[in-house]
Amino acid sequence: MPIRKKGDVEIKTSPKGAQVKQTGYTFYSYDKNSAALYFNFREENGEPTDLANATIRLVFVLNDEKITPKTDDIEIWLAVPGTARYIIPESMLGREGKVTGYVYLEFSDGSHTDEGRFTFEIKQSMITDMLPEAGEQYVKDFEDIKAEVQEAADGAKETINQKVTEISDTSDSAISKVNQVADDTIKTASEAKSDVQSKADEASYSIDEAVKSTESARDEAIETMTELDYSNRNLLTGTSSEWEEFSFSGFTSGFMTYSLDQLGLKVGDTLTYAAEIDNTKDESNLLPLSILANFYGEEGKLISRIKGNQIKSNEKGMSIGTREIPEGTIKIQAYKVRKTETNDRKKAAARKHKLQKGNYATYWTPNPSEIVTQDQYNKLVNAITNLGGSV
Repeated sequence: MPIRKKGDVEIKTSPKGAQVKQTGYTFYSYDKNSAALYFNFREENGEPTDLANATIRLVFVLNDEKITPKTDDIEIWLAVPGTARYIIPESMLGREGKVTGYVYLEFSDGSHTDEGRFTFEIKQSMITDMLPEAGEQYVKDFEDIKAEVQEAADGAKETINQKVTEISDTSDSAISKVNQVADDTIKTASEAKSDVQSKADEASYSIDEAVKSTESARDEAIETMTELDYSNRNLLTGTSSEWEEFSFSGFTSGFMTYSLDQLGLKVGDTLTYAAEIDNTKDESNLLPLSILANFYGEEGKLISRIKGNQIKSNEKGMSIGTREIPEGTIKIQAYKVRKTETNDRKKAAARKHKLQKGNYATYWTPNPSEIVTQDQYNKLVNAITNLGGSV
């Protein structure tokens, strides 16, 4: 969503007490999905606060009513240099008056701080009072647009399913062609051996030609798998559609590390990371779970991260997150499962991990190189070896 009204709030840690900061910002009831507060956290010495292992909590007081947003609604925009964003919800904009906001930080090592207070105002838009019909029409138009977007999304999903089927059929056809060539070759070799004296030269020639044909079909199969839709391909290796179980006490378990060069990526590319998580394995530890991918710069410095939506205890579901590769990134580390606290040991399961280019998560597929290596390529090796050849 486009954020057109951005209110910057500077938060500097100080032992002098929580001072009220007048921001001078005024938001209006009509600012739907377009107004946000951007927090810039600083240490006492002016250095940026590292939010990599921090949780931000906000409390708003409006007309003597306390409003406490969910921590998931407060987005850590850049862990370094300590920037976070909170989009002001429509439910708050519907109230008029002076708002006092309270900011708190909680860190993974157990420490937490009161970061101070700030104020802003919310006023009623003229259109809300004077033109109620226009307001209703606005909502109606928005709902119509949302319905059209949903219809387009459904069409896109259907197209993706068709493409997946076509790719699968193409792959099976290539494998079938390889196997047919191999079977015909073995048959030719067997017939030739039945008359060694009279057909020795002919048999040798047939085998050589068959090996060439088999190698050509192998190359065709590999090329077919390599040319699958690049935007849909899984950049991760070693993933599976089978459930993998985890038991861990830290924040994360299971990780895969790649350089941007290894993945053929560059700064500015948009990545989506997704996995299916089973959070029904642990009856005592009820923490939510999600996926996580970190972007690292020089000397292992954490720059930013992809955080998926949380899967609550006793639930199964897809955890998905999207983000552009930030400036300075040289390495990506994708974790298979993450919990929000480093407390007692947690049991969980996950599968179908997929990191891909683009803004949307598509159906899980293994990395194309693994498809050839683990299945088709083994069949090719066996067929050619039976002919006395080598790969």
